[in-house]
Amino acid sequence: MKKLIIIVFILSISAFSFSQTVNGDTLTVDGKKILKVWGTHYERGYAYGYLLGEQIRQVAVEYFIESILMNSVILYNYSRNYFLSNFVVEDKYITEAEGMINGMIDSGVDLYCEGLDIELDEIDLLLANSIVDLSALVLLNIDIENEFGCSSLSSWGESTQDDPQLNGDLVITRNMDWEPHPTLLANHLLVVQFPDEENEVKWLSFTFAGMIGALSGINEQGTAVFLNVGNINTHPYEENLHPIFLSLRNGLEVDDYNEDSECDINDIIQAVEDNAHLSGTITHCVKNPDALIIECNNQNGVVTRDSFDNTMIPGDNLVATNHFRSLYTPVYCDRYQKFADSLNVSTQVSIQRNWNITIGAGGVNNNLHTIQYVPTQNIVKWSTARTGEPAYTLEPTIFDLEELFELPTQTDYQLLDKPDFSLISYPNPFNPSIQFEIIFSNEQNQQSEQMQTCQPWLIEIYNVKGQKVKEFLIVSPSPGHTLSITWNGTDENGQSLPTGVYLYQLTAGEYVIAKKMVLCK
Repeated sequence: MKKLIIIVFILSISAFSFSQTVNGDTLTVDGKKILKVWGTHYERGYAYGYLLGEQIRQVAVEYFIESILMNSVILYNYSRNYFLSNFVVEDKYITEAEGMINGMIDSGVDLYCEGLDIELDEIDLLLANSIVDLSALVLLNIDIENEFGCSSLSSWGESTQDDPQLNGDLVITRNMDWEPHPTLLANHLLVVQFPDEENEVKWLSFTFAGMIGALSGINEQGTAVFLNVGNINTHPYEENLHPIFLSLRNGLEVDDYNEDSECDINDIIQAVEDNAHLSGTITHCVKNPDALIIECNNQNGVVTRDSFDNTMIPGDNLVATNHFRSLYTPVYCDRYQKFADSLNVSTQVSIQRNWNITIGAGGVNNNLHTIQYVPTQNIVKWSTARTGEPAYTLEPTIFDLEELFELPTQTDYQLLDKPDFSLISYPNPFNPSIQFEIIFSNEQNQQSEQMQTCQPWLIEIYNVKGQKVKEFLIVSPSPGHTLSITWNGTDENGQSLPTGVYLYQLTAGEYVIAKKMVLCK
């Protein structure tokens, strides 16, 4: 197994006054961001918002509002009013979203959206978490199949009995295909949840900053869900709708959701059946040694299919793409046919062949995540896309699930008072240079005096791979003044860097501020 070097960024106890505890921790592995949050729904939301507030704002504004809603007041008001009128969301998720907003505010994130002249609130975050559902609305004109793809292959039983690592046990590989928007490419995220609620269990989600539902999720009992969109989105019933991300989260997070004394994929089925959904979805569910696919849409409800329903796929294998195969009469799908062709050559599947078939038959240019889950080995592999490089073409990072489901050793993190300075950059996008400015407030209070005696401040610049390309050391920051630094788009060796998305991070004593910029040549 690949040896991993883990770099941990911890928000530690401050010498300044405390207000709200931050039940969260972030770390980076192979350039991939991981967030661990614990406590009640509000506390987990607060930590999420406090630690990743700027990234949440980027996804909500730059992707959802500016790209999906096209910065249109008409589309925004239509979507928000439709959501408020037709969707029912549990109090726990509203509370969690409120916590996220409060955490963002307390971390100094500006919630103002200039294009719409609004302040982001908890409804906007829940609206963004309903993107798959809202994609069914014709007014939004979202190309569902091309923007939101996905495919997956699970194998077990006789199909894996010849693999000495599996011996008949299950393996699943999943391609998560989504619009390769620069903001999404800069904000891949693995969230691990540690609930305090007695009826909830630990679970994790491969997602993007600000998303709180289950797009690709696994809980500590080993149940996993991987969501695909469906190809038929007729929606005659528009009352008491529920976001599919949150329905799947209920099935994963609630301990024994269907109260049958078993924690398994039947909990996921029940959670989907318990609610009406606006769009069509196809969810691949597994818990070793079982695999099942839930097909659901607003018009025809919910049906399930397993390997006994296969007509084209041989052996103990199950394939999901974006076309219904039980809810409606199947139509031709090029990727589904490629999976069938590969498995008809041989039904025998190893861990590696399961990966190879999935990326070979299902790999597309807008593939943002490729994930493989091997329950009996307690490992999960995760590749994330970069600009111009689909995830399936890149080496995955291998994670030990036991380690992911361990709480950080330091749990007494506290919230700092808001910093009395801000960091701005302009122009952005830029060519050939960008100006960073640290602007202090006019009040030189005790906090400023303390921060002036801190260790030197540092501005670090990273590419989308998580590699540091440049840094600037600030030895004597002076409260009450503006400090300017110019970067000309070169690395530490003076070599020009290519066009792309870059992240810059200011470390100022106990404060860390991270933002995005785009170099255009």
